[in-house]
Amino acid sequence: MNPSLIERLHIGEKTKEIKTLIFDFGGVLLNLNKERSIKNFEKLGIEGVHELLSFWCQKGVFLLFEEGKISTEEFFREIKAMSSREITEEEIKKAFFSFLVDLPKYKLDLIERLRQHYTIYLLSNINALVYDYCVRTYIHPHGKTMEDYFDKQYLSFQMNVCKPNKKIYEMMLEDTKIRPEETLFLEDGEQNTLVAQSLGINTFLVLPSEDFSSLFELPLLKR
Repeated sequence: MNPSLIERLHIGEKTKEIKTLIFDFGGVLLNLNKERSIKNFEKLGIEGVHELLSFWCQKGVFLLFEEGKISTEEFFREIKAMSSREITEEEIKKAFFSFLVDLPKYKLDLIERLRQHYTIYLLSNINALVYDYCVRTYIHPHGKTMEDYFDKQYLSFQMNVCKPNKKIYEMMLEDTKIRPEETLFLEDGEQNTLVAQSLGINTFLVLPSEDFSSLFELPLLKR
Protein backbone atom coordinates (compact mmCIF):
# COMPACT_ATOMS: atom_id res chain seq x y z
CA MET A 1 0.00 0.00 0.00
CA ASN A 2 1.33 3.41 -0.96
CA PRO A 3 1.85 5.89 1.90
CA SER A 4 -0.86 8.55 2.15
CA LEU A 5 -0.55 12.19 1.19
CA ILE A 6 -0.17 13.17 4.82
CA GLU A 7 2.54 10.56 5.43
CA ARG A 8 4.61 11.99 2.59
CA LEU A 9 4.07 15.65 3.48
CA HIS A 10 6.85 17.04 5.67
CA ILE A 11 5.89 20.34 7.27
CA GLY A 12 8.32 22.22 9.52
CA GLU A 13 7.43 23.58 12.93
CA LYS A 14 7.73 27.22 11.82
CA THR A 15 5.32 26.83 8.89
CA LYS A 16 2.03 28.69 9.19
CA GLU A 17 1.21 29.33 5.53
CA ILE A 18 2.57 28.11 2.18
CA LYS A 19 3.13 30.93 -0.29
CA THR A 20 5.61 29.38 -2.72
CA LEU A 21 5.60 26.07 -4.60
CA ILE A 22 8.65 24.46 -6.16
CA PHE A 23 8.17 21.61 -8.63
CA ASP A 24 10.69 19.07 -9.80
CA PHE A 25 10.28 18.27 -13.51
CA GLY A 26 11.08 14.63 -14.27
CA GLY A 27 9.19 12.19 -12.05
CA VAL A 28 6.83 14.86 -10.73
CA LEU A 29 5.42 16.56 -13.81
CA LEU A 30 7.01 14.30 -16.42
CA ASN A 31 6.28 10.58 -16.23
CA LEU A 32 9.45 8.55 -16.75
CA ASN A 33 10.50 5.05 -17.83
CA LYS A 34 14.12 4.52 -16.86
CA GLU A 35 14.23 0.83 -17.76
CA ARG A 36 13.08 1.51 -21.32
CA SER A 37 15.88 4.02 -21.82
CA ILE A 38 18.47 1.69 -20.32
CA LYS A 39 17.41 -1.11 -22.66
CA ASN A 40 17.63 1.21 -25.66
CA PHE A 41 21.12 2.35 -24.71
CA GLU A 42 22.16 -1.28 -24.25
CA LYS A 43 20.89 -2.00 -27.78
CA LEU A 44 23.38 0.64 -28.94
CA GLY A 45 26.20 -1.43 -27.49
CA ILE A 46 26.65 0.61 -24.32
CA GLU A 47 27.25 -1.61 -21.30
CA GLY A 48 26.89 -0.51 -17.68
CA VAL A 49 24.48 2.30 -18.50
CA HIS A 50 22.15 1.05 -15.74
CA GLU A 51 24.79 2.24 -13.26
CA LEU A 52 24.78 5.74 -14.74
CA LEU A 53 21.10 6.52 -15.30
CA SER A 54 18.82 7.27 -12.36
CA PHE A 55 15.45 8.87 -11.70
CA TRP A 56 16.99 11.36 -9.27
CA CYS A 57 20.66 12.00 -10.00
CA GLN A 58 22.80 10.69 -12.84
CA LYS A 59 26.41 9.53 -12.73
CA GLY A 60 29.42 9.71 -14.99
CA VAL A 61 29.00 11.38 -18.36
CA PHE A 62 25.26 11.79 -17.76
CA LEU A 63 25.93 13.76 -14.57
CA LEU A 64 28.50 15.96 -16.31
CA PHE A 65 25.90 16.69 -18.98
CA GLU A 66 23.21 17.55 -16.43
CA GLU A 67 25.60 19.84 -14.62
CA GLY A 68 26.37 21.64 -17.86
CA LYS A 69 30.04 20.74 -17.58
CA ILE A 70 30.14 19.23 -21.05
CA SER A 71 28.34 20.36 -24.19
CA THR A 72 25.81 18.35 -26.18
CA GLU A 73 28.49 17.66 -28.79
CA GLU A 74 30.90 16.41 -26.10
CA PHE A 75 28.14 14.25 -24.64
CA PHE A 76 27.50 12.62 -28.02
CA ARG A 77 31.22 12.05 -28.47
CA GLU A 78 31.55 10.40 -25.06
CA ILE A 79 28.54 8.13 -25.63
CA LYS A 80 29.86 7.08 -29.04
CA ALA A 81 33.19 6.19 -27.42
CA MET A 82 31.36 3.97 -24.90
CA SER A 83 29.61 1.96 -27.62
CA SER A 84 30.88 -1.32 -29.00
CA ARG A 85 29.73 -0.30 -32.51
CA GLU A 86 29.23 2.75 -34.70
CA ILE A 87 26.18 4.75 -33.60
CA THR A 88 24.66 8.03 -34.69
CA GLU A 89 23.58 11.11 -32.77
CA GLU A 90 19.97 10.40 -33.74
CA GLU A 91 20.20 6.92 -32.22
CA ILE A 92 21.57 8.42 -29.00
CA LYS A 93 18.76 10.98 -28.88
CA LYS A 94 16.14 8.29 -29.44
CA ALA A 95 17.52 6.16 -26.60
CA PHE A 96 17.75 9.15 -24.26
CA PHE A 97 14.29 10.54 -25.08
CA SER A 98 12.74 7.11 -24.48
CA PHE A 99 13.29 7.88 -20.77
CA LEU A 100 10.34 10.29 -21.15
CA VAL A 101 6.77 8.98 -21.21
CA ASP A 102 4.52 12.05 -21.17
CA LEU A 103 3.57 15.23 -19.37
CA PRO A 104 -0.15 14.98 -18.56
CA LYS A 105 -2.09 18.09 -19.55
CA TYR A 106 -4.03 18.04 -16.27
CA LYS A 107 -0.78 18.75 -14.41
CA LEU A 108 -0.13 21.83 -16.54
CA ASP A 109 -3.71 22.94 -16.00
CA LEU A 110 -3.23 22.44 -12.25
CA ILE A 111 -0.12 24.63 -12.24
CA GLU A 112 -1.99 27.37 -14.12
CA ARG A 113 -4.68 27.32 -11.44
CA LEU A 114 -2.16 27.24 -8.61
CA ARG A 115 -0.27 30.18 -10.06
CA GLN A 116 -3.27 32.36 -9.24
CA HIS A 117 -2.51 31.74 -5.55
CA TYR A 118 1.20 30.89 -5.29
CA THR A 119 4.59 31.88 -6.64
CA ILE A 120 5.79 28.83 -8.57
CA TYR A 121 9.33 27.76 -9.44
CA LEU A 122 10.85 24.79 -11.27
CA LEU A 123 13.94 23.11 -9.77
CA SER A 124 15.22 20.29 -11.95
CA ASN A 125 18.21 18.09 -12.64
CA ILE A 126 18.12 18.17 -16.43
CA ASN A 127 20.42 18.63 -19.42
CA ALA A 128 20.02 21.06 -22.31
CA LEU A 129 19.16 18.35 -24.85
CA VAL A 130 16.30 16.82 -22.86
CA TYR A 131 15.04 20.19 -21.65
CA ASP A 132 14.72 21.57 -25.18
CA TYR A 133 13.00 18.37 -26.33
CA CYS A 134 10.50 18.55 -23.46
CA VAL A 135 9.61 22.17 -24.15
CA ARG A 136 9.07 21.47 -27.85
CA THR A 137 7.14 18.25 -27.25
CA TYR A 138 5.05 18.93 -24.15
CA ILE A 139 4.74 22.72 -23.80
CA HIS A 140 4.72 24.42 -27.21
CA PRO A 141 1.92 22.21 -28.66
CA HIS A 142 -0.43 23.82 -26.12
CA GLY A 143 0.52 27.28 -27.37
CA LYS A 144 2.45 27.92 -24.15
CA THR A 145 5.97 28.63 -22.94
CA MET A 146 7.59 27.58 -19.66
CA GLU A 147 7.14 31.16 -18.48
CA ASP A 148 3.38 30.63 -18.64
CA TYR A 149 3.74 28.06 -15.85
CA PHE A 150 6.73 29.12 -13.75
CA ASP A 151 7.86 32.42 -12.31
CA LYS A 152 11.44 31.23 -12.74
CA GLN A 153 13.29 28.02 -13.57
CA TYR A 154 16.33 26.64 -11.78
CA LEU A 155 17.95 24.06 -14.06
CA SER A 156 21.04 22.05 -13.16
CA PHE A 157 22.71 22.44 -16.56
CA GLN A 158 22.53 26.23 -16.18
CA MET A 159 23.56 26.26 -12.51
CA ASN A 160 26.41 23.72 -12.91
CA VAL A 161 25.24 21.67 -9.93
CA CYS A 162 22.68 18.90 -9.36
CA LYS A 163 20.42 17.88 -6.51
CA PRO A 164 21.01 16.53 -3.90
CA ASN A 165 23.99 18.90 -3.60
CA LYS A 166 22.89 21.52 -1.06
CA LYS A 167 24.44 24.26 -3.17
CA ILE A 168 21.66 24.20 -5.78
CA TYR A 169 19.04 24.81 -3.09
CA GLU A 170 21.09 27.56 -1.49
CA MET A 171 21.56 29.30 -4.85
CA MET A 172 17.81 29.20 -5.48
CA LEU A 173 16.98 30.49 -1.99
CA GLU A 174 19.48 33.32 -2.35
CA ASP A 175 18.16 34.32 -5.76
CA THR A 176 14.46 34.19 -4.92
CA LYS A 177 14.66 35.50 -1.32
CA ILE A 178 11.79 33.14 -0.46
CA ARG A 179 11.22 31.98 3.10
CA PRO A 180 11.85 28.20 3.38
CA GLU A 181 9.06 27.82 5.96
CA GLU A 182 6.59 29.34 3.48
CA THR A 183 7.72 27.05 0.66
CA LEU A 184 6.63 23.55 -0.42
CA PHE A 185 8.88 21.47 -2.68
CA LEU A 186 7.29 18.62 -4.69
CA GLU A 187 10.00 16.07 -5.51
CA ASP A 188 10.19 12.35 -6.33
CA GLY A 189 13.65 11.67 -4.87
CA GLU A 190 13.70 11.05 -1.12
CA GLN A 191 17.33 12.13 -0.71
CA ASN A 192 16.51 15.38 -2.50
CA THR A 193 13.63 16.05 -0.11
CA LEU A 194 15.86 15.39 2.92
CA VAL A 195 18.38 17.99 1.80
CA ALA A 196 15.58 20.50 1.22
CA GLN A 197 14.22 19.77 4.69
CA SER A 198 17.66 20.43 6.21
CA LEU A 199 17.31 23.99 4.88
CA GLY A 200 13.85 24.41 6.39
CA ILE A 201 11.89 23.80 3.17
CA ASN A 202 8.64 21.85 3.44
CA THR A 203 8.47 18.85 1.11
CA PHE A 204 6.09 16.40 -0.48
CA LEU A 205 7.42 13.10 -1.85
CA VAL A 206 5.68 12.34 -5.15
CA LEU A 207 5.12 8.72 -6.18
CA PRO A 208 5.73 7.51 -9.77
CA SER A 209 3.04 8.75 -12.21
CA GLU A 210 1.03 10.16 -9.30
CA ASP A 211 -1.88 12.56 -9.69
CA PHE A 212 -1.16 14.75 -6.67
CA SER A 213 -3.98 17.23 -7.36
CA SER A 214 -5.79 16.24 -4.16
CA LEU A 215 -2.78 17.47 -2.14
CA PHE A 216 -4.05 20.99 -2.71
CA GLU A 217 -7.36 20.17 -1.11
CA LEU A 218 -5.67 19.76 2.28
CA PRO A 219 -6.44 22.60 4.74
CA LEU A 220 -2.86 23.86 4.83
CA LEU A 221 -2.74 24.26 1.05
CA LYS A 222 -6.34 24.93 0.03
CA ARG A 223 -6.51 28.52 -1.22
